[in-house]
Amino acid sequence: MLECISSKRKYFLYPEGQLCTIEELERLLGFKFLAHSAFETQEAGEDVRARGLEKLNNGSIEKRALELGHRYIQEIEAGYIPSVSIRQVHESVGYGLFAEEEISQGSYVGEYVGIVRKNDRRYTEPLNHYCYEYPVPDSIGRHFVIDATQGNLTRFINHSYTPNLQPIHVFYEGYYHLIFIAMADISKGTQLSYDYGKNYWYIRRPPINL
Repeated sequence: MLECISSKRKYFLYPEGQLCTIEELERLLGFKFLAHSAFETQEAGEDVRARGLEKLNNGSIEKRALELGHRYIQEIEAGYIPSVSIRQVHESVGYGLFAEEEISQGSYVGEYVGIVRKNDRRYTEPLNHYCYEYPVPDSIGRHFVIDATQGNLTRFINHSYTPNLQPIHVFYEGYYHLIFIAMADISKGTQLSYDYGKNYWYIRRPPINL
């Protein structure tokens, strides 16, 4: 049976080396934990689902997104993530997420969780580093975003140009989910990473190599 992320599970936080509950991580790292993505309003959730189903009905959702959505829906609903720790990487980067077990190539490594919101000035004034595009447009053609200011531990996964994770949008029953799949075997103690993409760095300092 899959292990669920819950307030009972604990994670190591380094360099202190302390074993922390989710509540302690929230306090120490300054974020609010969400096990699953949520919508800013009920109306927004209904709108996104209607637009997602419209894409499904007109055949514009990729076959792979549908297949992987069905394959991993149990992991998504369980809020599953492998055994991980949070470690300080660099004073400019902050913290990163590290594997605390062996992860096989092709394995599911979690969902990028947050509040699904409209893409407006709240994400640039001030600059928000935790937004990822949600592939459904609003009424004026701008894609919604997943804002992981509130989110699960995948929010601590850092950028790399040589990543070990691939982010993939999958689709299930009207909604997209942004999941991570291991691109290669990942050893215990390895930092998890994915490529944020060129657009992310247009208005930010160049990334530090991990």
